[in-house]
Amino acid sequence: MGRFPKFIKAGFQYVGLFAVIILLMATSTLQGRALVKSILFIPQVLPDIPVKPLEYVTKTPIREKILFPTLNKEKASADLYLPRGENSHPAVVFFMGVVPPDRDESRIVALAEGLARTGMIVMIPWLETQHQNRIVEKDILSLVDAFIYLEKHPRVKRGKIGMGGICTGASMSVVASQDLRINDRVSFVNSFAGYYDAVDFLVAAATKTRFDEVGATHWSPDALTRNLITAHIVDGTFERDQVILNRILKTGKWTQQDSDDLSPSGRAVLTLISGPDVDAAREAISSLNSRTTQFLKNISPSTNIGNLKAEVLLMHDSFDKLVPSEESRRFAKAIESNGRRVYHTEFSLFQGAVQVHMDDSKGPSTLEFLKQAGKLYTHMYNVMRLSE
Repeated sequence: MGRFPKFIKAGFQYVGLFAVIILLMATSTLQGRALVKSILFIPQVLPDIPVKPLEYVTKTPIREKILFPTLNKEKASADLYLPRGENSHPAVVFFMGVVPPDRDESRIVALAEGLARTGMIVMIPWLETQHQNRIVEKDILSLVDAFIYLEKHPRVKRGKIGMGGICTGASMSVVASQDLRINDRVSFVNSFAGYYDAVDFLVAAATKTRFDEVGATHWSPDALTRNLITAHIVDGTFERDQVILNRILKTGKWTQQDSDDLSPSGRAVLTLISGPDVDAAREAISSLNSRTTQFLKNISPSTNIGNLKAEVLLMHDSFDKLVPSEESRRFAKAIESNGRRVYHTEFSLFQGAVQVHMDDSKGPSTLEFLKQAGKLYTHMYNVMRLSE
């Protein structure tokens, strides 16, 4: 998005200062506090808003690099963002998922500091496996351990701890929230651009198709998604299959003899990496070996959706190239079909204006930007209300 003209920037400055004074008068009720926090939070994470009113009324949060214990007795690393002072606060475990940006990347720091300035303790785990371009099941258990660590922290409010994440990190956080060790104590889950079912996600990536119950349209997945999916399904085959499949991936060609030399599950993978249609992809997935199919079940929020007790909030960009937004739509419908409330917000903002997933997308117009920022405000109001 282009930069705002100078007179608009000046207007933001005066309005921002005035808003701080007025909004602080509304903090006597739970709803009022949530309203104030969400309004002040928005400029912190939207870089094209030049004035950050929250910084006028709050001190820079404390950032600590910590090690927390895991079930396997090893220590895992995390960043902990704490509001200044000694008071207790609600908290959230926020996971970035596979191949994250640097822990000092400006967007991550802005998000964590913004939440901390609103009065929320933020824990961002940084696990050794994140840079392997793989979804690792044991990382889900580490997220459970992170939640338990926050429960024991002296400044965390009991019963006010949520979980969240971005992309694969969002889905892994949801699965962690279903774990029977903690599922009845997770206050809320905020899934930002996560997948709901790993099989549907695989089909979408393999066929370059986004689909729902209405129909299907073309989708151009990011190379990161294609590489992630390919690596998992190839690694799940037998060693002999892996040699053949990796050679095919390297050369871009294969022969009938290559196909004949593959096991049935290896041939299923060959179908999936060869650009099948949706029906062929689903048939191939049914022929994958049990190790791969079990892995797909284990990393899917859909598998144990009945174990999810937390309030659910879903965010997704309509133009996301890593995970199609239909995944969040399916997630929302699954929650609603169980008679539960879900806060589902679909934007056309993050791919361009915030660029959670960096690309060359142009940002929205000023009018569209304000409209989408309003959506973000409404969503964050519900997050703040649930954490109060």
